[in-house]
Formats: sequence, structure tokens, C-alpha cells
Amino acid sequence: MTHLTGEIEIDNEIMAEILEDRKLYTGTNRKLMMKNGRGYYPSKDQISATWGLTRRGRLCPTNEYRDESPYYGWYYTKTYSDNADLKEIFQEYSDLHLPKNFFWTQVQINKNFETPPHRDAPNQGSSVIVGFGDYSGGKLAINKNGKVFYKDIKNNPTKFNGASYTHWTTPYTGIRWSLVFYTHHKKSELKQLIKKKIIL
Repeated sequence: MTHLTGEIEIDNEIMAEILEDRKLYTGTNRKLMMKNGRGYYPSKDQISATWGLTRRGRLCPTNEYRDESPYYGWYYTKTYSDNADLKEIFQEYSDLHLPKNFFWTQVQINKNFETPPHRDAPNQGSSVIVGFGDYSGGKLAINKNGKVFYKDIKNNPTKFNGASYTHWTTPYTGIRWSLVFYTHHKKSELKQLIKKKIIL
């Protein structure tokens, strides 16, 4: 093991230290989600950064282009481009603490971001979320056909379907981090996108 220990509480403390000093960018959609759902735009201390792939080739509000990924029609987010080395750390974390053979291509990095009720429509299949930091409360609430379930995700990787069910973060106190591992693609789709790019 290069960065982590295999003990989830210790590894989450390490992850918090690693992420604390990183350049993390809350995307426009996440800002609007907070504005529409909570009534305010997130502050600088409230972060929801997408690490991974995006279809948006341009950086808002500038005309600069994002870095191209190997997949046709997909680009790397600004958070990914500035923190590409996190791939090794996230992969190690995944191997140690996520369900075996769980496939992901993106990670949502949240700090003090009390997500309002929403669905992650583009996501394929299940996501895995884990919370860490010095906080209390902040459970994952999931509305399944009118019945709300509350999941304690602190130091507890939890699998759920964010595309099919409305979910949100309950109130909390303290400093709350969370990581959501997910994908917009199946493995076969990514392979096809690489082939398509080579042909073109």
C-alpha cells in the first residue's frame, strides 16, 4: 500500500488531509442545485467538485477548453486536470474499502455540502458513498417510493442508486467530507468510445 493503511477510519483521516490542500472546484450545476434546493449559493467552504469525466468541453464562464480524455466526446473536469494524481489514491481506496469489482470512473468530492433532494439522472447503476471528518449527523436520506431511509455513511461505504431514487444530506454539525464513486458508462461503452476516437 502506497498511501493508505487498510483501516478505514485511519484512511479517511489521511484522505481528509490529502483533500484539504487540493484545488477543488464546485461546478455550475452543483452551485445551481444548492441555490434551487436550499435557497443559497454555496460558500467557498462548501465544495462539491466532480473529479473525472464531463461532456462539457468548455470551462464556464471562460472560452477555455478542458483537457481531452481518451474517450470520444468526453473531457476531464478541471478538478481532475489539477489533481490527476488522485487517481492512484482513489483506486487504492476503492480496492481497500469499496465492494469487490465495483466499477467507477468518477468521484464527487464534497466538503460541507448539504446536498438538497435530487437524483443523479446520468449515473449508471449504483454509486458508493462514504463520509468522514469531525462531524455528527449528516446522514444519507433516500426516498424509495415514498418511504425515507436514513443511512449513516460515516466511515461506512454505502451502496445506493442515486439515479433511481431521490436522496439528500440531513443536517449536521462539524466538518463533513464525503466521496461518491460512480460512473456514467459501462466498461463496454468506454471501449467503444476509444475505438471510435481512433477511427476518427
